[in-house]
Formats: sequence, structure tokens, C-alpha cells
Amino acid sequence: MKRIKNWARTTFCRSKDIVYPRSEAEIVDLVRLCNENHTPLKVVGKAHSYNDIFCAGEEGVVVSLKKFSSVERVDRENATVTVQAGIDIPTLIRRLKPHNLSLKNLGTNVFDNIAGACSTGYHGSGIDFGIFVSDVVSMEVVTPTGEKRRIGREDEDFKAYAVGLGMLGIIVRVTLQCEPSYKLEVIEKQMSLEEIEARFSEFMAYRHFKFIWVPHTRNFMVWLAQKSDKEESSLWNKIYTYGIIGVLVNNFLHEALLFFASFKRERVPAINRFMSRILLPEKGKESRSVYASHWAFFLPHVLKQDVVEYAFKIEETFDVFREIIAMIEEKKIYVDTPIEVRFVKKDDYWMSPTQGEDVCFIGTKIHFPFGREPEYFRYFSHIDHILLKHRGRPHWGKQFRITKEDFQKNYPHWDKFWAFVDKEDPKGLFQNAFAKRLRGKV
Repeated sequence: MKRIKNWARTTFCRSKDIVYPRSEAEIVDLVRLCNENHTPLKVVGKAHSYNDIFCAGEEGVVVSLKKFSSVERVDRENATVTVQAGIDIPTLIRRLKPHNLSLKNLGTNVFDNIAGACSTGYHGSGIDFGIFVSDVVSMEVVTPTGEKRRIGREDEDFKAYAVGLGMLGIIVRVTLQCEPSYKLEVIEKQMSLEEIEARFSEFMAYRHFKFIWVPHTRNFMVWLAQKSDKEESSLWNKIYTYGIIGVLVNNFLHEALLFFASFKRERVPAINRFMSRILLPEKGKESRSVYASHWAFFLPHVLKQDVVEYAFKIEETFDVFREIIAMIEEKKIYVDTPIEVRFVKKDDYWMSPTQGEDVCFIGTKIHFPFGREPEYFRYFSHIDHILLKHRGRPHWGKQFRITKEDFQKNYPHWDKFWAFVDKEDPKGLFQNAFAKRLRGKV
């Protein structure tokens, strides 16, 4: 029996075995063997999901593709790259650099596995960009019966496979659309929520735009980024921003302060005010830096945490945000980290949180300093309640506590997707406890 946990230690599960195939043939043989013996099977990537989507159960087998992770082909002329599905984003970025290619858009966590990012709806921010899988040209999948299938974005079934939640087999190969390497000028400035709302259309015209709120303060910050030909910021600027401020202050110092607050949560507002004075630009001023694109997106995360994140109609951004602010104040809930707001272009993938409409994503988290875990499920439950009123769709790799009926209301193709899963996987090889909860079967 093998014990598996995710990176944040919010999920633990036991499985019969965990295997590390090195070739496509090994993956095919494993799937066929499990199919013949009715052995549940699931794939784990970097285990960055906060829920049990990757757990196979005590009678099942977990597959890690970390040893099946090569770059197989780079097409400079068409700016595409074909990779084995176990590769992670930092490795891919390094392999693309000599070819003068970059990924189009990334989130703040750039350490995810490629296949996992596709399967769970990983995203960055910028209304001209869809979720990560929108840049997939094609993927090759070993189906639950052990057959290999190529699905291109021109195929109708791509709508089911694009955000497949790991239910339709094992992705073994992905071809991604890239673009020539580029730099981004990042602009950060502190302003009021009222000013952000008044200038919303202006900010949405930037290539990338998001904003944050530091709970228990009046401190909001806008983050903007545009392509730039300016000289890249100095090495010292990068060391200061990512090493000193990003790691030492925003992670280690913050963790030490939150450890003391874990004994008395009423200390959190004072800590938030102190940290925002260090981390946010001064009011009336703005910070500007120029980085290679992947550095611009990256935000160091060391502190263990739990997270909820929902997508909803972009037109309701400020109504929902004010509702969350009011709830935190009314319920006297101590939230120890900024709430982040991002924007993503619509698509037509059946299980995508961005299916059919441009969306706003609101994400919030609670930290676990040195393993101490404050009570926070009441907070997350209130977030669930607010977002469900606005037809919110959860990020598949984060936490949520909503029902099959809620999903059916909010996902027009919900029943169609699961009928497709049952057709492709009649033995339920890839349908774990996570899937059964979604379907209301447990």
C-alpha cells in the first residue's frame, strides 16, 4: 500500500501501487492490464491540486509520468512544440529558450505538469487569452481500453477531452502553440476599488490585468503587463523582487508572523496591514519592471495553504467582490492572504469553467504556518454560497463543496460529458471517489 499526498498536504490517499512508466508502450500495457483486471487507475502530475482528483483508491494504481517527460519536437516555423505529457512547465520553458520560443500565458504557479494543467483548467489572466488548454494544437491519449487516440482541436471530441478531469484515459503527448520569446513590462500600483471599477475598461485593454485586495485593509493593487522592447530589469532587481521580497518576506517572514497569529486570529488584520506596507507600492506611485515573460508571471509560493477559486460572468465582477468583502467583515472571518481577481476568455470546452462566456476568476486562500491549520471551512463555505448565487464554476484543482444539481445548473454540457465518459470508459477505470462525488453517487 502506497501513501500519496499533495504538495499542500490537504489531501492524503492510499493506493495499491504507484508506477513510473518510461515509455508509451509501458503506459499502454498498464492501461490494458488494469482494464482486464478491473483495477482503478489515475494519473498524478505534480500533485498541486488541493483536492483528491488524482487519487485512485485503496484498490487502485496511481501513475506518475515524471519519467515520461521529454521534448520530442520543436517546430520553429510554426512555433509549436510536441512534448511527452509528464513534462512540467519550468522544464518546458528552459527547453524552449534556445529556440527563441515562449508560452503565451501562465498563472502565478508555473510549476504545474502540462497534462494536469490541461485537464483541470489551469489559467493565467488576460481577456484575450483562454485557459491553458486553449493553446493545445492536439493531444494523444491512451483510452481506458488501451487504444491510442489523437485528438486535434478541429475534432468535435476535443470539447470533451480539453478539460477531461483525468476521466478519459491518460494523456501521453501534447502539441502546444507557442510564440516567439518576448518581454513584459509589469506595472503595479495601489488604488481604491472605486478607481479600479471606474478605469476597468482601460485596464482590460492591457495584454494582462489582474487586481488584489488585502483583507481587513483598504489596500487594493492593480497588476498590468504589456509586451515591451525595453531593456530587461537588472539581475539585482530580480533577486530583490523574487528572492528577498518574494521568498524571504512574503513567504518566510509572513509564515513566522502567521504562526503567532494562529494562536490568536485577531492578530491577522495587523499583520495584513504590516505586510501590505512592505509588499505594495506606495499610494500615488507605481512600480515598473521588465522581465522575460515567464518571470513576469511567476510568484513564489512556499507557504502551505488551502484554496478556493471560482469563475463567473465578468459583468458581475464588482458586485461579487463587494459581497465577499461585506461577508468577511460581517462574519468577522480573519483572512490572512490577498484575494486575487483575474480575467479569462471564453471557450467551448464542455467542462471548462470558462465555457460559453468571458469570466472573472476570484481566488482566495488560507495559510498553514508551520503546519498549524486555522479553522477556515466556514469561510470557504460562505464563498461557495456567494458564488453559487452568481452561477459560479469552481476551478477543478481547488476546493469546493457543491452538489451535482449545482453543477448541472451551471454547466450546460454536464450530462453530455458524463454520458461521453461512460461510453469511453464503460468499466469506470478512471472514475474515482472524486468523480463519484461530482455525479452524486456517494
